[in-house]
Amino acid sequence: MPGVAALWQTRRVSDPSQPRCLVCGSSEAHTRYRITRFDVLQCRPCRQIYLHPLPSEQEIQTLFALLYTTGEGSVPELKDYYRFCFDDEPNNPLVEQYEAWLDIIERFRPPGRVLDVGCGTGLFLAVARRRGWEPFGIDESIEATRHARDHFGLEPWLGEFESLGEMDETFDLVTGWDVIEHSRRPAELAQAAQRCLAPDGMVALSTPNQRSILDLVGGLIYRLSAGRITLPLEKFYIEQHFLYFTPTSLTECLARGGLETFLLERELTDLRRLTVSPAVRLGLQSMFLAGRLLGRENRLFALARRA
Repeated sequence: MPGVAALWQTRRVSDPSQPRCLVCGSSEAHTRYRITRFDVLQCRPCRQIYLHPLPSEQEIQTLFALLYTTGEGSVPELKDYYRFCFDDEPNNPLVEQYEAWLDIIERFRPPGRVLDVGCGTGLFLAVARRRGWEPFGIDESIEATRHARDHFGLEPWLGEFESLGEMDETFDLVTGWDVIEHSRRPAELAQAAQRCLAPDGMVALSTPNQRSILDLVGGLIYRLSAGRITLPLEKFYIEQHFLYFTPTSLTECLARGGLETFLLERELTDLRRLTVSPAVRLGLQSMFLAGRLLGRENRLFALARRA
C-alpha cells in the first residue's frame, strides 16, 4: 500500500488520451484521491477539481432517467432526492429553497423573462411563474421535460445546455440549479448564458462546494488510512458531477465565460431530501453545524452579470 505522500503525487500528462481540465484544458494535474470509479484530480494551472474518467453521455442519460423515475443510483442516500422535484407544494423543501433563492434574486431585479437551464421537471419555473416571472426552460431529459409539459403546462426546449447560446431570445434571468458541475464545457456554458442575457440581465446558479466539511472529513479519513477508506468520499464525489468548484474556482470559471460574480453565498443541503436513518441524520446535522462554524458549508449560490 503506498504511503500518504505517494497518494498526492504530481501527474504530468502529455498524452492527449489522458485527462484534461474541463475548465482550462490543461493536461497537468495532481491526484487528490483515488476512489472506486474515479481519480479526483486538481488542475495545476487553474486549481479546478474534476473527475477522471468521466461517464459517457449515454451513461449519464440512463442515470438521470433512473433518478427521475425510480430514484436508483450509486448513492442510496439520494434515492428520494429527486422525488421532491415533482410537486409544487408549500411544505416541499425544494419549493422552499426556490422561494428563498427568488427572494434574493428579486432584491436585485423585478420579475421578467427567466430561462432555467437544466429545468428538469419544471418545478422551479412553476414557482417562478407564480411570482410573476415569464418561464422558459431547457433540459436534455425526456422523462423530466415530459412532466414539465404534462403537470405544469410548460413548454421547455429539449436539448443540450450549451445550445441555449444559439437562441435569438434574450432573458432577464438565466438560472442553473445544480447544472454547471454536470457540464463537460463549463466555461462555454457560462459564455452561452451571458450571450442570451438582456442588457441588465443576470445569471443565478447553485453547485456543490468542494471546499466543504464533507471533503474535509472524508479527506482526513482517506489520508489517515493511507487511501484504504474511501466510503465517505464516495458519498460526495459521484459520477454525475464532473466538476467540483470552490468559491474561487467558480468565480474564475464564470469569468472565462464573460460573467462577473457579484454575490456568492455558502449554503447547506436540506437534510429532509436525503434517505438516511435517524442516527445518520443526527451525525450529518452535527457535521453540518461544524461546517457552518468553519465556513465549510457544502453548497454554493452565486449571482453574476456580464463583465
